[in-house]
Amino acid sequence: MNRRIAAFTLVELIIAMAIVMVVLYAAINFFIVSVRQYKVQTKITETNVEGILGLEFFRQDLESLGYGLPWNNLVAYTERTVASAALSALNDDSPLAAPRPVLSVDGAAFTVNNSDYLVIKSARVGMSNAAGKWTTLMQGDIKRTWNPAGENLANSDYVVVLALGSTDTDRRSLVTSGTFYTQYVNTAGFVPVEPYSANIVYGIDNVIPVRPFNRAEYYIDNTAVPQRCAPNTGVLVKAVVAHDASGSTPTLLPLLDCVADMQVVYGLDNNADGAVDAWTSDISVGLTAADIRAQLAEVRVHILAQEGQRDDSYTTPSNTIFVGSQGVGNNFNVGGNRNYRWKQHSIVVKPKNLAQ
Repeated sequence: MNRRIAAFTLVELIIAMAIVMVVLYAAINFFIVSVRQYKVQTKITETNVEGILGLEFFRQDLESLGYGLPWNNLVAYTERTVASAALSALNDDSPLAAPRPVLSVDGAAFTVNNSDYLVIKSARVGMSNAAGKWTTLMQGDIKRTWNPAGENLANSDYVVVLALGSTDTDRRSLVTSGTFYTQYVNTAGFVPVEPYSANIVYGIDNVIPVRPFNRAEYYIDNTAVPQRCAPNTGVLVKAVVAHDASGSTPTLLPLLDCVADMQVVYGLDNNADGAVDAWTSDISVGLTAADIRAQLAEVRVHILAQEGQRDDSYTTPSNTIFVGSQGVGNNFNVGGNRNYRWKQHSIVVKPKNLAQ
């Protein structure tokens, strides 16, 4: 008895294999797209976290501009020796000159994409543990201590002492006793003259200071740029000017990667009514430290940075991105970098340490 043998024909096998190949191809493509999107979203998340941390640090520095700066009874000091005329204009070390709390070079030719170069002067922007700490000093060399103990200055920290007067001509006067600085353990010669009054002690550094404040510079650096960054971008850094004879900048602190442009905008109150009357990109010419204290009402820093990594499935809507505000800033051309997502970060600060 013959039995019929059940089997697949060659045509049926070919059709089945074709269906399987189509399904596998679709699944592989879906997997590749999913992985690519995962990497893109992961990098976006990473850059967002990085931006929150680095730019918050930047914002705190910006809020501190003018903190602990002396106004009167200045002594000659060394700020920074540089070859660039533009950077030299940011120095205030001419005889008896009060330091200006914030300055910038608009469209600096020596920065990435001619972005702005910002300088902040305050006691707080230094990198040592002493920077940002303060206390009061009364007759009898009595100094107030804080809780927790970590807020207190160490005996070996170098400090400056300011006497607080009642008018602009004697307010924030630098107290000297042979030198304009002393160690925290040796403040007996810097006590107030009047009884029941107090001087203010500001921590500066753990080395002998050559100026009665700290100075930090913020710019886009292109010496160590991550490979994932778009061409012609750099790293936004903080560079603290050292307390040495030349005022060098040996310490670089990275704040944000893949930055294409930074623009600084100043809001000036010209009639003392509390409102901004004019917006400008430059206050380094024509304004003294006293002018800046009286007129500077707002500082805005706008930073254009890459978000995530290159994504060939994405094209930025426009070839030009305006970086700035109030009509002051720069029309940045992304050029051939339109397959990158760009995000503008803005830091807005109303200075609180200028006129106190």
